[in-house]
Amino acid sequence: MKNTMKKRILAALLLSVSSLVFLAGCGKTDNKKSINVGVCAGPYGDMFREAIQPVLEEKGYTVEVTVFSDYVQPDIALAEGEIDANMFQNPIYLGTFKEEHGLDLEWVVEIPTAQMNVYSNTYSSLDEIPDGGKFGIPNDNTNILRSLRVLEQDGYIKLDPDLDPAAVTLDDILENPHGYEFTEVSAEVLPTVLDSVDAAIINGNYAIGAGLNLADAIYSENLPENYYNTITVRSEDVDAQFTKDIVSAIHSDSFRSVIEDESRQYYTFARPADYDVTE
Repeated sequence: MKNTMKKRILAALLLSVSSLVFLAGCGKTDNKKSINVGVCAGPYGDMFREAIQPVLEEKGYTVEVTVFSDYVQPDIALAEGEIDANMFQNPIYLGTFKEEHGLDLEWVVEIPTAQMNVYSNTYSSLDEIPDGGKFGIPNDNTNILRSLRVLEQDGYIKLDPDLDPAAVTLDDILENPHGYEFTEVSAEVLPTVLDSVDAAIINGNYAIGAGLNLADAIYSENLPENYYNTITVRSEDVDAQFTKDIVSAIHSDSFRSVIEDESRQYYTFARPADYDVTE
């Protein structure tokens, strides 16, 4: 009888401990109230601080923003758990990067995004650039393709329709009637090479971060599908409450009031298809 009673007491204790561990594990993500979001220098960090962070803080979150200097570190830091989300990349870049590096990340919502534009210190339009003109373009695969498509959209060049988006090179240019020459440079450095090229095709965040005015671009991108920047999280956190609250913040009236303020830099940004969705 005594042995039976001891076994029952031990079983009850083990069940209690297991329940506490299970509940603690469940609350680890669902009750998370402190989040760290990674951004790159430029307007998206500003957008997060001005339009999203205040909404999250009203919901009781403590929010930290980590600024990265390139397009590589934010995804690595996210995958390694150093940050909880990032806000800097489009789905095409994410798809290529996570496949190359074996990362388990997913984007959850698109945000208003500055177009990739052509800037020049010498010419006021693309048509003024002479044959053989020199262009600076980003050197990562996704943005090489995106920059070349900016020139392709009105026939300045023609790309191979069967190119591999994950491994695009300048050899994928089928027609280059103006004989343009291209120099590949890290995306964040492009604003600094404007004096040494005829024009540079620059991501909006780096253009703004370098003090360029989007309105001074000599040619602007028609932003295609899958090129809007996103909020990205680890796949395990797609359904976490903090992720849902970030998405809800982006679909809030408070967020839209900041984006649509004509005195702010986001007013001219392209809006994703679900921009007007309210949660």
